[in-house]
Amino acid sequence: MFCVVCSVRYSNPKLMHVGHQYMADNFDPKTFDGLLEFKAFHLAPDKGIGIFTFNNQENLKKHLSDIKNFNKDYGDRFSCKITVDTGIVSPDLYFKA
Repeated sequence: MFCVVCSVRYSNPKLMHVGHQYMADNFDPKTFDGLLEFKAFHLAPDKGIGIFTFNNQENLKKHLSDIKNFNKDYGDRFSCKITVDTGIVSPDLYFKA
């Protein structure tokens, strides 16, 4: 499995909840071929993380620019900085109950 990890740092922590509500209303993960899972986490009042898990590297590459473009717009709207990294899920350290 291949993943995209988006780390988000808000300049105004009060915008995080509003931003997440905007994403819930405007982001449709069903448009991404091969997307197995999308999760978003609040880590601190001004920091969040989103993880997209794809079934193969081709689907990750196919949708990486779409994710980056959405994040660019999101960052402009909600005054936050977003970094995007890609990686491979380690099968030895992946546990799903």
